[in-house]
Amino acid sequence: MTRQLVALTLTALMHIVCFAIMTERKYSVKKTVSIYFAFLTVFVCFAMLASRVLFDIHSFYATSLTFLSTMLVAFIIFMVTSADPACKKVFLFLSYSSMFCIFFCISAMISSVWFKDDFGIAAVYVKTIIRTLLYLPVIWSYIVFLRPAIREVSGLNKKIWHSISLVSVQFLSVFSIFCFIYTMKNDFRAWYSLLFAATVLIYFSVLWISFGMIRYMIKESRMELIEENMKHLQDRLKTAKENEMSAKTVRHDFRHHNQNIATMLQKGETNEALHYIEQYNESLDAARTKEFCSHVTVNAILSSFYIKAQNDGICISIEADTQEGTNISDMDFVAILSNILENAVNGCKECGAHGKININIRTVSDKTVIVCSNSCKPGLVIENNMIKHRGIGIESMLTAARKYDGDISYRLENDVLTLCVILKK
Repeated sequence: MTRQLVALTLTALMHIVCFAIMTERKYSVKKTVSIYFAFLTVFVCFAMLASRVLFDIHSFYATSLTFLSTMLVAFIIFMVTSADPACKKVFLFLSYSSMFCIFFCISAMISSVWFKDDFGIAAVYVKTIIRTLLYLPVIWSYIVFLRPAIREVSGLNKKIWHSISLVSVQFLSVFSIFCFIYTMKNDFRAWYSLLFAATVLIYFSVLWISFGMIRYMIKESRMELIEENMKHLQDRLKTAKENEMSAKTVRHDFRHHNQNIATMLQKGETNEALHYIEQYNESLDAARTKEFCSHVTVNAILSSFYIKAQNDGICISIEADTQEGTNISDMDFVAILSNILENAVNGCKECGAHGKININIRTVSDKTVIVCSNSCKPGLVIENNMIKHRGIGIESMLTAARKYDGDISYRLENDVLTLCVILKK
């Protein structure tokens, strides 16, 4: 019993490590660790109960119940602890489960070369060690090559995610059958191994195609971000043209203002001339473009939405101290700030009354902190500090924030939605 307990504990710990690497953490570190500890306990207890209490360890029922129950528990934990969209989580779990089945079969085949009793203490330890060693290069490859792409792609294109998940379910079913065969048979006949190897090759070919589809989704989301950036640049160009027209008007009227002032001075109306000059200066201040910070792109975005909000009758307050030397790219500022402000303006419009927007951008140590509060319509649902039904704008913000190990959280109180974005430089 001790050898099985140790092997199951090591297997559960490997699952936990892989889950932590593959998922976007939904809860705090403390809560996530507590959930993983509960998973470890339930995983080991289920397996021990099925193989030692309910059935004999060598029986088909013990193997089936252990395999299915622990996989179900692992699936629930994976879905609960990950902040990714459901369709994305399902594909990742199915892919991971298939890899586990492959490593399980390979370790069983290698172990059978040295040990006749598949459930002997030495065989159990050897299989567990082999599986762990097989995981290490895969984990490294995932962290270096696949995780950045997986985290960048959104879950909006559910049709593609469902398609590749359906294929993954079919392969997982086949690999599960191989696991049962290799568990119950000690003499691995050649055609079993050849069939298994052929299935693995086909699976990796399909997996390569699946990741090609994921790369396509990434390119699609990047194109949407570029289109959004182009829209913002067009707004900036429109504002620049309006400012140029205002400047031309001022230059055109400047001669007339000088003539009026000269006439007043010639008549000795000094006080009237001074009052006229004060009024003229006030008109120039009102026409001047408002400057919020020294960062050109951030200031342009804030100025653009400031004018837009005022034109829509929305009260808006902006404070920012973003400097030009920040490591956050202009494209990512566009993705985050434009979506924040556009959602805030739309939220105020949907209230049915003139709303209010407060946005504060501060540099704190090595972090850029963006806090935006705005009036919003009733019925908005916040789940785990995130809007439950989110669109492409929020997905674009999440994609940009992940590049800087960022965090995005929402809070709703008294029909006021507050968003906090933290970006690490």
